[in-house]
Amino acid sequence: MLRYQREPIAYVERCAERYGPVFALRLPFVGSLVAAVDPVDVATILTGAPERFPQGPAGSPIAPVMGERAMMFATGRQHRRQRQTLWPAFHGELVERWGGMMAAVAEAELARVPLHEPFAALPVARRIAVTAICRMVFGSIDPHSFARICDQVGRRDDPRLVLMLRFPTLWRRGGRLNPGAPLKRRRDELNRLLLHEIALRRRAAADGVDARDDALSLLVTARDEQGVPLSDAEVRDQLVGLLVVGHETTAAALAWALERLSRCSEARERLTQELAGDARGDAYLDAFVNETLRLRPPLLDAVRTTTTPLDLGAYRVPAGTVVSAMCAIAQRRGNVWEDPLAFRPERFLDGRPTPGVFAPFGGGPRRCIAASVSTLLLRTVLRVAVARATVTDAPGPEEPARLYGLSLLPARGARVTLRPRTGARHSTRSSSISGGRVASQLG
Repeated sequence: MLRYQREPIAYVERCAERYGPVFALRLPFVGSLVAAVDPVDVATILTGAPERFPQGPAGSPIAPVMGERAMMFATGRQHRRQRQTLWPAFHGELVERWGGMMAAVAEAELARVPLHEPFAALPVARRIAVTAICRMVFGSIDPHSFARICDQVGRRDDPRLVLMLRFPTLWRRGGRLNPGAPLKRRRDELNRLLLHEIALRRRAAADGVDARDDALSLLVTARDEQGVPLSDAEVRDQLVGLLVVGHETTAAALAWALERLSRCSEARERLTQELAGDARGDAYLDAFVNETLRLRPPLLDAVRTTTTPLDLGAYRVPAGTVVSAMCAIAQRRGNVWEDPLAFRPERFLDGRPTPGVFAPFGGGPRRCIAASVSTLLLRTVLRVAVARATVTDAPGPEEPARLYGLSLLPARGARVTLRPRTGARHSTRSSSISGGRVASQLG
């Protein structure tokens, strides 16, 4: 279990070398599962085993955090209903409207980081992700309420959360000695804040004065095929999923992207040159983001439970088995990618890879619904970072990935050093100007 947490990618790859592309893992506090690392088997799991928790939230240790009505716990028709109802909030054209806001958030945060000395990019990435995602979800709301929500969401990196996930019965226990008591209070406070905002938005929609396109407005006015709206509890639990899981995985991906800038000088220089040139820079920017997600994905795997027998490799896995599509490992397989451990964005310039070969957001009917939000934020922050400063080469060995909660995080927080770029806005005066633009963008 310790090796799985400290060096998850290396450990799973060693298991595959020893036991083959399909093998069983028996992890303390987690249980037994069947892992698959071959892209074909990964695609089979993602499309052929669509259920996450067939028994509902009772089978998940994260249900107390996410809420029992979260989409990840829904099955069958209920899952399709929730996904179809939520989908309009994440339509590509709608998401693109938030690019200016994301750029303003990135400008404000990057203006605060020190120059000429290394700093951990992960905390910066978390602040950017929390602020941008909360703004996209809520739009323009009372600044005090917005700050309280961001504070509650942003403190989800509490190390006690890992303990609570390992021992979920602690959520149901009272007493001052319960190590999870502060987390329970923060969870309840976030729920109160969200329900308050939902009530305000429903009243505004009923009065016909709310025609905004933030995610909350779309959720409270959405109707399924039968014209039935989501309940307050459903909306709240979907918001918790977007805010808590969405910001953490997006922050992990963003930290890795900044780390790649400091480790891959050739790709960094080409990205800088092409972004400073014509529109072709967008193609290489997209390739840089995809290669980051391939080689440094924010998630190790996608876990499902089989509802019917499933063939993986040479084995038939019976129904009721927990199976893990090791997407992070499949994306590094030498039988698929040439020189798979090299960071080469150029490999994404000639088209899209097949499912299973590249699945940083999962796949099939349970592919992350907010994938477009994460990729847009990565593109936006990279563009702002390259325009503002020069990222210097990082010394020492590359940072390994550590498994923290659900995310693969840089072991040393993604240490990055910036120096001013000639002509970039980095002075006190220009930071003030940037801050004014942020104020106008964020309302």
